[in-house]
Amino acid sequence: MRLIIPFALFLASKSLGQDPGLPVANPTISYWQLPPLEGVADHQSEHLPTDVDVVIIGSGMSGTSIAWHLLKENNSTTPLRVAMIEARQACSGATGRNGGHIRPSSYAEYAGAKSTVSQSEAAKIIRLRSAHVNALISAANSLPEEGRLAAEARVVDSIDAFFDEQRWKTAVDQVKALKEEVPDVRDEWAIFESEEARNISLLPETVGILTGTPKMAGAIWPYRFITHALKSLLGIYPGFTLDTDTAALNISTTAEAADPFNFEVHTSRGSIRTKHVVYATNAWTPHLVPGLQGAIRGGRLHMSECPTWRHLATGRAWSLYRNGLDYIVQMPRNGELMFGADIDGDDANANTYDDSRPPLHLSASYLNGALPNHFGYDTWGSERTDFPPPSDTRVWNGRTKRVWVGIEGGSFDSRPFVGRIPQSITGRSVKSASVGGEWVSASFDGEGMCFCWNRPTLGSRRLLPRSVPATVVRVAQPHEGGIPQTSCRRWHLVRLPQKNNKNKQYHHYSR
Repeated sequence: MRLIIPFALFLASKSLGQDPGLPVANPTISYWQLPPLEGVADHQSEHLPTDVDVVIIGSGMSGTSIAWHLLKENNSTTPLRVAMIEARQACSGATGRNGGHIRPSSYAEYAGAKSTVSQSEAAKIIRLRSAHVNALISAANSLPEEGRLAAEARVVDSIDAFFDEQRWKTAVDQVKALKEEVPDVRDEWAIFESEEARNISLLPETVGILTGTPKMAGAIWPYRFITHALKSLLGIYPGFTLDTDTAALNISTTAEAADPFNFEVHTSRGSIRTKHVVYATNAWTPHLVPGLQGAIRGGRLHMSECPTWRHLATGRAWSLYRNGLDYIVQMPRNGELMFGADIDGDDANANTYDDSRPPLHLSASYLNGALPNHFGYDTWGSERTDFPPPSDTRVWNGRTKRVWVGIEGGSFDSRPFVGRIPQSITGRSVKSASVGGEWVSASFDGEGMCFCWNRPTLGSRRLLPRSVPATVVRVAQPHEGGIPQTSCRRWHLVRLPQKNNKNKQYHHYSR
């Protein structure tokens, strides 16, 4: 999912120090989650572990990536003990509710990054994000056959379509700059205008399109990929546990000098002592790390699953820039369309952490009727009458088969939080930083599919060493080939913005 509501509305609308609380019970069910994966969706250990090396709170893309890389890259002769806990079902947050596309918009992202970092560092960022297409597909293909087939990981052609001249001109200028300044992506984007663009895209009102090669775009069934990845880890690593319906209530530190653990994670089913705590909790992170209240915010997004249209090319994904962003990805087997958008111009969905409420009427109505308008009613044709019977009674048999909502996490400066959290932010003093610490991978501003899998890998390489400075934390060292050094987050600035300048733009990265 991508957040359409400008973050200025987030900052201007409600209290900057809002506590999101815990994820609510009985959230709406997404199409991706049907059916739930038996043996994983509601998995619990026979006994909640009491002493572990790492507790990961959250079972979506971030949390699963961290567990995956920690366990697979552990070279020690001593097996790691990793406990993952989840307040609801496995993968019931944003990952299980998103659009299923892996689509970095490298031209726009490159232009945006250059406003805060150097040209060479901006190029590193877009290369990292583009690398997620291959990384996620490779990870899915490494699963046992059942998981590999279920994940439906694939490359796709992509179309970015624009419907007003000014926005189109900006996009073309950005692509031209990218082609000139980053030669290795020169051939990955093509520009088509006017009638040629309309013929290729079948969008009668577009003024121009940008097409991306499969190297720049992929798609996946996110819920199935994550739950099958968790199933694989449970089967391979005895030291890995997954406990759903086990909410993290609070975190405390241990005081006894002889205690080999720094933290105690208090859950709804008991307590776990651990050396490290990892918050893969996205918009809900500030509940457990109050120092991040006002820095990480939540917003409610709408997503749908719609029947296919016989003229539409398969293996494609669209981004439609009209009054914001509509996004579509087509399923490979039945051709059906996963369609996401949010059209509300106010802050109705901002600072909202309740994904159990029904979709907003205006948003659901838009999702139910926008596609024929985008592609043209003459081209779209009449509604099909030969729908196969739904495989699940909760899937509707009509124009829109399902609509659901999810909570997206974003930050005050639209940059993720990844790395070790200083004690000045957690408010928890530990007896020995060399024993362990608190870490975060959250707030991806709707772009987690192009951040979460590789980026936490870089954090996982630094998670287990016994001595890590808790000052300004880099997401990756320059030699690691990931997030560049200039994308450091200066944690002492996290407490901004202040209430008296809440609409100011912030760029808190060292140069």
